[in-house]
Amino acid sequence: MTTSVQSRIALLHSRDALSGLLIFATLTMALLDTFGLASLKQPATLTAWSFVALEFSRLTHKQRVPIYLLLGAGSLFALWGVYRGADISLMALLGEHLKLAMLLAAVNFIRLSTRLHPANRPPGTRSFLTTLGGMHLLSSVANFSSMLLVGEQLKRNQALSPLSSIILARGFSLAVLWSPFLSILPLVLEQVPGTSLYAIYPYTLGLALFGLIYTLIDARYRHSQELQQYQGYPMTPGTLMMPLTLIAAILAVTALRPDLPTVGVVSLMALVTPLLLLGLRQGPAAAVRRFGGHVVERLADARGEISLFLSAGFLAAAVKACITAGLFSLPFTHTDAHVAVLVMWSITLLAHLGIHQFALVAICAGLLADVTTAPTQMAIAYIMATSISMSGSLFSGVNFILQARFNCSGRGILRTNLAYSLAMLLAATALIYMMQLLGVR
Repeated sequence: MTTSVQSRIALLHSRDALSGLLIFATLTMALLDTFGLASLKQPATLTAWSFVALEFSRLTHKQRVPIYLLLGAGSLFALWGVYRGADISLMALLGEHLKLAMLLAAVNFIRLSTRLHPANRPPGTRSFLTTLGGMHLLSSVANFSSMLLVGEQLKRNQALSPLSSIILARGFSLAVLWSPFLSILPLVLEQVPGTSLYAIYPYTLGLALFGLIYTLIDARYRHSQELQQYQGYPMTPGTLMMPLTLIAAILAVTALRPDLPTVGVVSLMALVTPLLLLGLRQGPAAAVRRFGGHVVERLADARGEISLFLSAGFLAAAVKACITAGLFSLPFTHTDAHVAVLVMWSITLLAHLGIHQFALVAICAGLLADVTTAPTQMAIAYIMATSISMSGSLFSGVNFILQARFNCSGRGILRTNLAYSLAMLLAATALIYMMQLLGVR
């Protein structure tokens, strides 16, 4: 290995370490601020954007384009607001989505304690169901890592089969409907005033169950030959114990202490749980070494999502400041089922055209926050649009992984998921109108 190559590797490692330390400092300060233990929002905002600046050159072109657009549009709105006399604070613009950056950094630690163990199951429908269920539960806490871990097991040195691609895409995207460890639910809880985890759960869990049942029926009728011999990768109950325990803990804390911020509780548990599990398995000293190694070696991997969320928050905060100053008004003065359905279908369509669904939700939720009079309906619309876009849009992170890592064709992904996407949209539309008829706002 030449000296120049060694120098480049050392430089990359040092940048990983600095970036990891910056975002870990952001996580720590934001946690303290979220729980009211210290007023650290401004320094946390500065370290978060320092992380973005340091890592920006390492983003892909497709990741940078929406960030350019969001920051550019946000800057134009901010300049317009300042020119027209609006009270705009730069730190407020930059820190709009600080808590979501905190969550994304914290969830990144869960991969430290994620281990897969296969269970012996005969090929066929049962193997398909247990693999789908295992992928769904694992995704609820492991984020995109679950797709890579399970996908490599399903691939087995061959092309990923249609049923396996369905398991990865829908198992992950349906977990988005209810998991507080995935970004969209905390975003909605943070940005939609008047909603709560327990208000949303009966409906999102119902939609997730509908999606899983539809997927089984879809597999039976469209992939019956493969289903009969499907080996899959069923997981042992021990593999799924961690996600089940984490979800149960979040629900228990939310029920016992509803005054605590959900995004803070989720972030704290995502940070502490892997450290405790590593301590039990390998001892405290080894756990601390692994934890520290993750900070300086792998934590910077969250650069894409953190940069996108902070940029979307910048735009949303700038537009809200202009609205507050009376520079323009929204097309809605209140929200109801019609607005929720319109927003859900619009976000889904725009996401399929290439605009990132998280950015769309962040902007819409921020802009409509002050006129939201049906918070639960709007929450369902935002979460559902995100879930459908993640499995159906060729531009989503889920389908980027399927195309780049597992060589799935874009045409095959669209053909596999089009009917499913329409069925989920129609089911969610019917649910939202039913909620309005029942007086659930």
